Amino acid sequence: MHHHKTIQTKNILIIYDNPTLLTTDSIDPNGLTLLLGIEGGLSLSFLLRNSAVEYLIPSNWKKDFPESKYNASWEWVSNEINGSVYAIREDIENSIISNESISDGIRIISNNEVSSIIEKNDVIFVY
Repeated sequence: MHHHKTIQTKNILIIYDNPTLLTTDSIDPNGLTLLLGIEGGLSLSFLLRNSAVEYLIPSNWKKDFPESKYNASWEWVSNEINGSVYAIREDIENSIISNESISDGIRIISNNEVSSIIEKNDVIFVY
């Protein structure tokens, strides 16, 4: 007799090319994404590339967005989700930010590691 696992953890990778601020406000589509990752039994990872890496530094999004208790820094996201926040080393080097100012929870990878991360995930969204 075969027992099928009823709970299938889906590994989801969301890739951002442009600076994106996640929020825990459930009205916001990004908020919904985040809540799924925190409460939905999904393994949710994020990959920040190109100019998206700029928002790893909170001061960069704080100047673009009104202050809100719902704003979720990438450091907070990396601590809360059942997954990882990745950033591309080459894009950081080409950006306005420096490696030293990025929090420890962010996993910095090189471009040639991206395909192996994509392979580990069942569902990929690119924004």
